[in-house]
Amino acid sequence: MIVWSTGDRGDPMDDGDRLTDWAARLRAATDRAVREVLSTYPYEPDGHHVGPPATQAELAGLRERLPWVPDELVALHRHVGPVWLPDIGNGHFLHSVDLMVGAVEGGRADRIAEPLADSVEVVVFGSNGGGDLFAVATGDGRVYRLREAAYHGGVYSGTEYGVTVVGDDLGDHLDRLLAAVEAFSAAP
Repeated sequence: MIVWSTGDRGDPMDDGDRLTDWAARLRAATDRAVREVLSTYPYEPDGHHVGPPATQAELAGLRERLPWVPDELVALHRHVGPVWLPDIGNGHFLHSVDLMVGAVEGGRADRIAEPLADSVEVVVFGSNGGGDLFAVATGDGRVYRLREAAYHGGVYSGTEYGVTVVGDDLGDHLDRLLAAVEAFSAAP
């Protein structure tokens, strides 16, 4: 499990060793999946990659353009970078810094409105091959899956089925992603 610790002042700090370990395990499971599972499919698998980490310039641009981005998401890009796994399961993607920055409208955080009672500010950071988006809340860090959610003027809206919490925090979501890829790579 990936856990971010806190410093003496209570500031969030990233744990680079844990993220680096997570990335190594994800790469190993991905390599195993391509070699032992996808090689049996009747088509040539697409390219799969984990990383590379974002450059200092990319991280500075992320903080400049999205000052509300959670520290944990910055840490993920500092130590891991984007993830592109199009043929594993339904596809798993953690977006690049450029894609996250380019998707924001109007210089403010996106929000999830309906069906939530109070709107929640989020940063969309990932997706899957089925069209679902994954967003982390800027306040409490919960991860939402946005399925069939409409987007207009920086606001996502949907139904209780379409907007669901799928992780207590980014670390929880990353643990689930790793478990899914490891399970896929172990398939007969």
